[in-house]
Amino acid sequence: MKRKLAIILAALTAVLILAGCGSKAMYEDSAPMENGYFGWDSDVADVATQDYDGNYDDILVEAPAEATAPNTAGGEADISEVPEGTERKLIKNGSLDLETTDFDELISELESSVSANGGYIQNCSSSGSADRGNRYSNYTVRIPATRYETFVNAVGNMGTVTSSSEYVDDVTLEYIDVEARLAALTAERDSFMKLMDRAETVEEILQIQSYLTDVNYQIESYTSRLNSLKNQVSYSTVNLSIREVKRVTPAAPKTVGERISQRLGDNLYNIKEDAKSFFVGFVSSLPYLAIYAIVIIIIVVIITAIVKSRKRRNQANNAVRSTEDSENKK
Repeated sequence: MKRKLAIILAALTAVLILAGCGSKAMYEDSAPMENGYFGWDSDVADVATQDYDGNYDDILVEAPAEATAPNTAGGEADISEVPEGTERKLIKNGSLDLETTDFDELISELESSVSANGGYIQNCSSSGSADRGNRYSNYTVRIPATRYETFVNAVGNMGTVTSSSEYVDDVTLEYIDVEARLAALTAERDSFMKLMDRAETVEEILQIQSYLTDVNYQIESYTSRLNSLKNQVSYSTVNLSIREVKRVTPAAPKTVGERISQRLGDNLYNIKEDAKSFFVGFVSSLPYLAIYAIVIIIIVVIITAIVKSRKRRNQANNAVRSTEDSENKK
């Protein structure tokens, strides 16, 4: 009995090593396994079945038929190998840059639209001043994939879209792969559990528990990845950049006349804004200008007084010299 159990443990150890190599291959280079996509060595299983004469067939690990995944030779999966009729697993990501002259109203409409479409705001940051009219906000919004187009169109009507982009990532093959690996690992764990019931010594129990720990770790890893894929497929990500402006950027002109008109309008607008800025700056600087004027007046008065004083002193000196010269002549 112990000899047979040791042989079974050796066979299962080889299966576990091959399965671990298959797991590593998926995340490193997606290269196919030599002995099957999931690392199941059919020769090992056949030998085990012959040696045990069917007594332990129920604990041998077999890869489920539906676990066969598409070939990924060459480092990248061939999307044409996705089984016909399989629902595509698509991750949608979009981004929009918006300008608005009514920042508060757009933000209010945006948050209402997110809620109405069953989404949520994942991240938000703001900067700028309402008084200066230069506020800026970044939003990362998660929207149910079925409501993605509706939400993007609604946001586009809230302000002026200056740029937009969209990226769709097809993760169908990875999704199928992870599901199949989970099914295979679960079957392997169940086989170890059955083997645990037949263990007779503490050493055998500890060895099987060690194998189970490794298998459970891989199951948790793949389960986490599958949940992440499900979340990304179910909820699309929309990145929004919202900028407050005093004048919305006009559409790109097509004709020479339109270009001249736009440039002329831009220059007149800039002159007007510069004049406003100068006036505001001048008026707001009046207290400082008044202080500077007072200081300058005081300095001028002092300098004038000094000059007059020197002039009078010079005149007095000249008068004294004239008198002395007259007396000397006499």
